[in-house]
Amino acid sequence: MWVLFRSLSNASSKILATFFMVLVLMMLGVLFVPSVFNGVNDFANYLANLNWIRNPNLGEQGVAVFRVFINEASIFGIVMTLIARVVVELLWWSSGQLWRMVNPPEPEPMLQKKEGGKYYT
Repeated sequence: MWVLFRSLSNASSKILATFFMVLVLMMLGVLFVPSVFNGVNDFANYLANLNWIRNPNLGEQGVAVFRVFINEASIFGIVMTLIARVVVELLWWSSGQLWRMVNPPEPEPMLQKKEGGKYYT
């Protein structure tokens, strides 16, 4: 049960970190590398304007609903969220590696041999 609680806690903290990382990356992108930021936006526009995305094989009402939800802004948000998630996962992994480097596991006690030939701790 504790393992489940810990994994849910890690997942929710990563989701919250991803939310703020999207905001930070968007601000940093606009400030420092607007050409890359515009490139991501152009990529989202390119995806949204592909023929098979713009004209899905749905009924008239389905196409209307699809166009409301699948647009340049939603694709841009998805791309930015994926980029932010990669950054969050790299930060999470690197902080874990640094933690293990600074706090190595304690060595197990030496195994001693019992008279019967079995090992015990």
